[in-house]
Amino acid sequence: MKISALQYFVSLCLSVLGWQASAVPQTASELAPSVNGTTNAMMIVLVVGGLMAAMAGTVVWWLSRRSDQGRQHGHDEAHHFYLEAFQASPGFEFVFSSDASLICMSDGLTTALGKSHKALFAYNLHELLEPDSWACLAAWLEEPKPGQVIKLTLVSAHSERFTGLFELRSSEHCNLHLARYLHLSPHLGQADTDSELLAVTLSSIGDGVICCGIDSRVIFMNPVAEAVLALLTEEVKGQPITEVMPLYHEGSDRPIEDQMAVCMRSQQTVSLPDSTCFRNHLGLEFAIDDSCSPVYNNSGKVIGAVMIFHDVTESRALKRKMNHLAHHDALTGLPNRLLLQDRLIQACKRALRNRHQFAVVFMDLNKFKKINDFLGHDFGDLLLKHIAQRLTDSVRACDTVSRMGGDEFVLLLDAIEDKRHVRSVIKKVLDGVCGQYEIKGVEVQAALSAGVALYPDDGDNAELLMKRADSAMYRAKRSGKGGMQFYCSKLDNEAEQNQALEQAILDALSADKFVPYFQPVVSASDGRLVQVEMLARWHKEGTLVEANRFINEVSEVGCLMALQSKLWEQAFKHFASWQATIPELRLSINVSVKTLQQDEALSELNRCLTAQQLQPQQIEIEIMEQQLTMLGTEASNVISHWQQAGFTIAIDDFDASHTSIGQLHDLKIDVLKLDPGLLHGLADRQSQSLIKSVLVMAKNINVTCCAEGVESAEQAKILTEMGCTLMQGYHIGEPVSAEQLEAYLTS
Repeated sequence: MKISALQYFVSLCLSVLGWQASAVPQTASELAPSVNGTTNAMMIVLVVGGLMAAMAGTVVWWLSRRSDQGRQHGHDEAHHFYLEAFQASPGFEFVFSSDASLICMSDGLTTALGKSHKALFAYNLHELLEPDSWACLAAWLEEPKPGQVIKLTLVSAHSERFTGLFELRSSEHCNLHLARYLHLSPHLGQADTDSELLAVTLSSIGDGVICCGIDSRVIFMNPVAEAVLALLTEEVKGQPITEVMPLYHEGSDRPIEDQMAVCMRSQQTVSLPDSTCFRNHLGLEFAIDDSCSPVYNNSGKVIGAVMIFHDVTESRALKRKMNHLAHHDALTGLPNRLLLQDRLIQACKRALRNRHQFAVVFMDLNKFKKINDFLGHDFGDLLLKHIAQRLTDSVRACDTVSRMGGDEFVLLLDAIEDKRHVRSVIKKVLDGVCGQYEIKGVEVQAALSAGVALYPDDGDNAELLMKRADSAMYRAKRSGKGGMQFYCSKLDNEAEQNQALEQAILDALSADKFVPYFQPVVSASDGRLVQVEMLARWHKEGTLVEANRFINEVSEVGCLMALQSKLWEQAFKHFASWQATIPELRLSINVSVKTLQQDEALSELNRCLTAQQLQPQQIEIEIMEQQLTMLGTEASNVISHWQQAGFTIAIDDFDASHTSIGQLHDLKIDVLKLDPGLLHGLADRQSQSLIKSVLVMAKNINVTCCAEGVESAEQAKILTEMGCTLMQGYHIGEPVSAEQLEAYLTS
């Protein structure tokens, strides 16, 4: 029986009992006649009614309990089913209390976090969320708003992060809360993450980014662009890009067209010119390298443009510097060989087109190697800078002065109307450059040799003009007078001969064709042999060539040290054997000042002496007086260095025109070898007077004198009478080979 029917039945019974009760008489008079019978009947009714009511109540209680038990069992079963369904969800859902303790969570969340359900119960949400996410959730818990969506980032056991949008809801009394991950189409959570990633990327990249709308007005700038412009996006938003970032060409300040509009109009990426610059509102100039690209919407319509640029101010300045260094001489700042070549090519094209002439002038500083060696490289560099400045001041602005390297300069005299004026122009240049220079308190004379080639007479291309100007310069240099020489066809033959000579020198050196010869030096008083001077000779094609005809070429080729070493080895070997016959015999060798300044020379000389068991005290080193003056203040130190090593120092070709008595005294020279020119006209009293004064001076400072170039007995007699100590010359004995001198000594 259904509960509702039973209740109806019980109610009906109770109604019957109530009706029977209402039928009993209410007055005493009515009750009196039938009191006994009525009482019995009433009792029976009441007992029966009570029993029936009790039975009905019992049935109702039993049925109600069965119904409650069924409902509770169904509720428990439903709760368990819903819990299992919640936990089995692959999404990120979780239930938590107001104190942020986890109550329940989905399998998807436990899998993502790498923790079991049981393990997660021990965590509070603030331990599973990033600080920013926890702050947002804590703020929501202060005042829960059902249905609010917030972004949360959870951190897994492996430090992986999961970010998404969660909808928050609360129970009726706001003591339990549900966080449900939203899977909104099209992936709203991922889109939000991508937008944040894009914003972070634009803020992090090193390039400036500026976005404009279809009207070329600024709508966005990243921090790099803001820093360069010294303006915030809010300050320039809506302003034309041409006002915010006006572009112009470096150097000319010529404005550059709005590239945002250009790229939107052409619907393609455009790159700015390499010379693009802009100046921000603070007046700071920046060089930039950038490009502008159009921006399209989903339908392919252009809705704006983006400019991406980076500051290349430093790199462009470095590039300019590197380009300048690549085309200019580092010492003088003049155009170098590379830039000169380019200008020569352009000059040839202009001359051909305009039918005019120009001149190429190849210039070389005379005796610069000696200046550089004697006074030092720093002094030489300063001299080159002074010469470069004088050359620049001597020509027109349209002309070019370049340095080829070392002591070589080239002038390009452009647009010459009459070649007859070239000589006067170059002479004016040489007059302005050649002369006296004072550097670091030292005065030095500088002179240049110049070779000239004319376009188109001497060549119609850069290479040929340079070659022929070079040939003309070498001819001027070899003349010994400097000045200038114009190219002529004869110079080509001379150049070929010089080249052949250089090759012949190299071949002769490797084939030991250079040999030492020896000239005797005797005592003026008794004619006794006391010394021999070593002189270099070259056996060339059956001819014996003297040193003065090849020594400069050997030096230019760069083989002087190698030649000297070979000659020393041969000479010392012979000299060691002669020592057995004449123990007091000495050997003199000629050494250039350049060699004296090289530590390698002293080491090599000592090596050669040691190999033959000879001592430095047996060797006299001869230095030409004219070379000695090139040492300047360093002369005393150089000479003292070699004297301390044990060598005797002699001044060769002394004619009293370059060195004073005071200088000789300070230098502490051991021997003076009189120049042969002093002996010419020795019979003349005036010449004798000069020689006497030199001899007296030498005696006063305790210096031995040796007369060179003694050609006759009369000269020998006069010199002996004057008190000259030593004599040397063809009258005494001409230079001979080692074998010839050996025969002389043994006889």
